[in-house]
Amino acid sequence: MIVKSENNLHIGAPHTYLSNAEQGTTVLRWKNPSGFSPSWAIQIGETGNEQSEVRVLSTGNPSGGTAGTVTSATSYEHPADTLVYAIKYDQVVFERNTGGTTGGTSAPMTDGTITYQADHSFTQFDDTSGSASYGYRVRFRNSVSGSQTSLSDWVLSPGFSFYSLAEIRQRSKDKMWDATFIQDDLVWDRWTNEFKDKLTNAAIQVNEDYSLGTVDVGFGTDGLGTVTTGDFKQPRRVWVKYGGNDFVESTKQESNDDFPNRTYVSTQPQHYWFGNDIIQVKPEESGGTARIMFYSQGTTMVNDTDELPRYMRGYTDGFVDYNLIQAQYKDGKMTMSEKKTAEMSLIREFTGQLTPRDKSGADRIEIVEAISGDDGLI
Repeated sequence: MIVKSENNLHIGAPHTYLSNAEQGTTVLRWKNPSGFSPSWAIQIGETGNEQSEVRVLSTGNPSGGTAGTVTSATSYEHPADTLVYAIKYDQVVFERNTGGTTGGTSAPMTDGTITYQADHSFTQFDDTSGSASYGYRVRFRNSVSGSQTSLSDWVLSPGFSFYSLAEIRQRSKDKMWDATFIQDDLVWDRWTNEFKDKLTNAAIQVNEDYSLGTVDVGFGTDGLGTVTTGDFKQPRRVWVKYGGNDFVESTKQESNDDFPNRTYVSTQPQHYWFGNDIIQVKPEESGGTARIMFYSQGTTMVNDTDELPRYMRGYTDGFVDYNLIQAQYKDGKMTMSEKKTAEMSLIREFTGQLTPRDKSGADRIEIVEAISGDDGLI
């Protein structure tokens, strides 16, 4: 079972350049090692280059001069002006859980701590006793200080799903004219979430049954309750129950329609809203629960394994195209007007292809011929 970890430590890392050609040496002459620290790992060369390699700095201050010392000699020839990154970590620790991704914890595998393979785009480990049902996670580690990063998201052996954040990001990179043009993966992720928000709003305009959620909100004797769920956008319907009674539908009213001597009954509750997320239920009685159906803005995709909502999964190419549009605009290959036109075209294509929410039965009965009460009379 081959398990892979992306080599991305150079992204956003402090860097400098060799001031002279170096080969087989423990002393690297460089230009400006600002941001480099003692005992940190450094990467000499770009990720994926055949002669790129990783070494660990000595305990001396690397920013104190025009040369830095590494604990073991370099193996390859590196010309002047070769990039040198302060990546800090020189190892990848592979962990697994034989119960899959639901077991909660993982443990480092025997011989699963691997030197960071900077001459490839990923570091890999062959889990010879692995299984397709196992869950895997990785972390980066510094072999000298023992410091390490937090664990990555869970990954099953088949890799990330086609609808995941990681897969959309990688497909966007694969279609770029230069895969390293956008070095920070967070940029890709922000663009993906930005387009996801646009499609959420577009889907609701097509059919209000899309992107709905429900939440129960308790209210006290003052009738006030606060919606705290993070994806709440705005309410659609409200039901109310008092004590052990059943839920009954509540009628929305305007706050101006409420006045001190107005009478309300619990069998026909009413409600109105304060600001964005505070509901006022009438009558208050002894408190109760408001069940709110709401338009959901969705949760932000953060983890590599996070997936698109189901109704967007048939449009993954739109996300990739949207990311490429943003990259082209950033690179000056597209004007703002062209960018907006291209974005609107993607949204129109999505709404045109969006499947109706529920076509399981007839929506209405159409009268082909008008019915008249005079038919058949003389």
